[in-house]
Amino acid sequence: MDIDFNIAGHIRLWTHAVHKVLDIRRRTVKRGEDFATYRLPASGFLFTVNGGAQLRLDGVAYTAKNFHVLHAGKGACLDIVVTEEQLHFYLILYKAFLPPWRIPMVKSLMDDGNPFQSRYGISPRHPLALLRLTELMEYSWHQQGGLERLHVKALFHQFIFELMRQLQEQVQADTAAQAIRYIHEHYADSLTLEELASMLDCSPRHLSRMFKERTSCSPIDYLIRYRIDKAKELLLHTEASLSQIASEVGFQDRYYFSRMFKKHAGVTPSGYKQHAERSARPYCPLPLARSSIALSYPQPYNVNEVDNHYHKDREGVFTMNRSTRRLTVLSLLLSLTLLISACGTNPGAAGESQTPAASHTPEPAAAERVLKDSLGNEVKVPSKPQRIIGSYLEDHLVALGVKPVAQWSVKQTNVQAYLQEALKDVPLIPSDLPLEVVTSFQPDLILIDSAEMVAGDKYAQYAKIAPTYTVGMDKNNDWRQELLEIGKVLDKNAEARQALDTYEAKVKEAKEQLNKSIGTKSAVAIWHSKKNFYVVHEKMSSGDVLYRDLGFTVPAAVKEISASSKNNWNALSLEKLADMDVDYIFLVNSNGKDASEELQRPLWKNIPAVQKGQIYEFGLEKSWLYTGTIANTRMIEDVLKSVIKP
Repeated sequence: MDIDFNIAGHIRLWTHAVHKVLDIRRRTVKRGEDFATYRLPASGFLFTVNGGAQLRLDGVAYTAKNFHVLHAGKGACLDIVVTEEQLHFYLILYKAFLPPWRIPMVKSLMDDGNPFQSRYGISPRHPLALLRLTELMEYSWHQQGGLERLHVKALFHQFIFELMRQLQEQVQADTAAQAIRYIHEHYADSLTLEELASMLDCSPRHLSRMFKERTSCSPIDYLIRYRIDKAKELLLHTEASLSQIASEVGFQDRYYFSRMFKKHAGVTPSGYKQHAERSARPYCPLPLARSSIALSYPQPYNVNEVDNHYHKDREGVFTMNRSTRRLTVLSLLLSLTLLISACGTNPGAAGESQTPAASHTPEPAAAERVLKDSLGNEVKVPSKPQRIIGSYLEDHLVALGVKPVAQWSVKQTNVQAYLQEALKDVPLIPSDLPLEVVTSFQPDLILIDSAEMVAGDKYAQYAKIAPTYTVGMDKNNDWRQELLEIGKVLDKNAEARQALDTYEAKVKEAKEQLNKSIGTKSAVAIWHSKKNFYVVHEKMSSGDVLYRDLGFTVPAAVKEISASSKNNWNALSLEKLADMDVDYIFLVNSNGKDASEELQRPLWKNIPAVQKGQIYEFGLEKSWLYTGTIANTRMIEDVLKSVIKP
């Protein structure tokens, strides 16, 4: 993200602005094609949605990889050098201004920066929301009629809202991340909220709000917890005095340090060290390991519980009476007699030498392996990782018999519901994998779905936490190759191959049943969310199952969309959907049964497949939005139950 303006000010100016969309263009530029310097005739957004290129706006360079949004004002010079096979992008040109009666109210904001002339770039975290609006705008723009132009204006409003929302989220996340990094590096220094806010050029109140949204606690509370975690390390691994440790982690007062330690750890510093030394399972002193800053997860043990068990054991020793002691001595003598008898027993003939018992010395653990990931990084993979984070790769992990330490989620509520039988006890982790949350799970291996998730310096940050292996787009667009790749990383090649063989056998059997029952038919998977429809890509997600595995005929509209897009799901208007000639529709309805007005419209009800009753509806508890051996097997079962009549 490259911005140097006040987001709140821009939002306010857009709120008061009058605007008009002047043109919407969709272009594909291939590598080697000339794209002469283009001077923008109006303010505009350039939205790249596929491919890669080096872009220049007035000489300032930007790297666009798949989804990227650039904004520039009228007269800006645009240069494009395509770095991959092609670049697919949209150009939205518009005119905007403030009415004269609004200018006095926001004059100071305009002095700080005109949002309609500013140059900035952003890699959106939720690009599909912007893509859906852009595609609908472009579609309506090329229709005739005033109603369509009104629709374009409304969609442009939504586009601006969504873009500003994501900009605001990223600025807040970046500020909170900067504060976290500063705390980690300067926790031993004297820090106040005011000083931290001043360094980050924001108000204390604003910083506190953003920090709480990111970590669920205030900056100062986070600082204290981090200091306590560092103190735990020093207590366990040094012989430093409490005064020395307190000073080392930023507490100038030893007694205040002891008070804070007991408040957060549940025990005094001295008690913590004593319990840890008595425990057969010592604490793992990773930073934030016991912090409740992010997600909670099962603790190795609870200090208070250890305290209680310890006192119970001591009480048992001191209250043992003489009768109990006498009985214990007799039991020990009897056990010793039996042991000696067993050792002297010779099961063989007299004089035969006995073979000594086999040694039970454990074999040495296999050494770690060094593998090269899709980014060219040499990754030292542990021989038998136990705490794996593989966000959005859980289908493969479960298929290989691996239970991750955390599972993918969106907004701490949306999960892969079809996997919850296997993952019901696994805590959630946000899909964007915040560094401090990843750290809290103490992973020993991190599997990254795609290179986009580790853009910038994020790979280096994750690699500091645990060995990090990036699968990459060349693998995760083909789930079979992705499964085999993860099997290789986890040294489970045989299990991965077996999972694939089992799936292929299921595919063969299902295809034979379909051919026998219905012959050759066409089908499409559609996702309905709010008022919008999305059609699946021919070679991805449920499209791969329907067309490649089960042999359904691909509708022309699906072929057309798949040829120009690499997205799993692509926006499609109801009007275009109504023109699709297809035998079966498999509908994933995010709105809940009968919760959408769109499904009550005559246009929808007049679709031939709907009229024939050859539409089959599924909720989000099903696996139609995902992919993998488990997801695809469930889809195949859904298709067979729906299409083949008893």
